[in-house]
Amino acid sequence: MKTLVLLGGLLLISGSLLAQNTDPAEENQLPTWDLKVYPNPTSDLLMVTSSLEIKDITLIDLNGQVLKNHAMPNWCFSLHDLPQGWIFVYIESVDGRIEKKNVYKN
Repeated sequence: MKTLVLLGGLLLISGSLLAQNTDPAEENQLPTWDLKVYPNPTSDLLMVTSSLEIKDITLIDLNGQVLKNHAMPNWCFSLHDLPQGWIFVYIESVDGRIEKKNVYKN
C-alpha cells in the first residue's frame, strides 16, 4: 500500500522514491527582467540597459505629457533640454511587458 503526503509543496509517495514538485512548471514562467535606468538623479544623460530586448521607451512628465520617445543609439536619452523635476520612464519589451521607473532630473 502506498501513502500520499503533501509536505511543503512536494507530493511524497511512501513505498516509492518518487517525489513530484506541485509548483507550476518553470517553462511557463516569464524570464526575469534585469532592467536598469541610470544615473538617478541625472542632469543630462539617461541610460537604459535591459536583459530583454526593448521595443519602446517613453519619457513622461508629472502632467502626463510625453517629453521624449526617441532615444539616441543604445537607449540613451539627453535630458539637458528638459526642466528640473520628476520624469516617468516607461519601458516596453518586445514580449509586451511594461515597466515604469522614476527618475529625477536636476
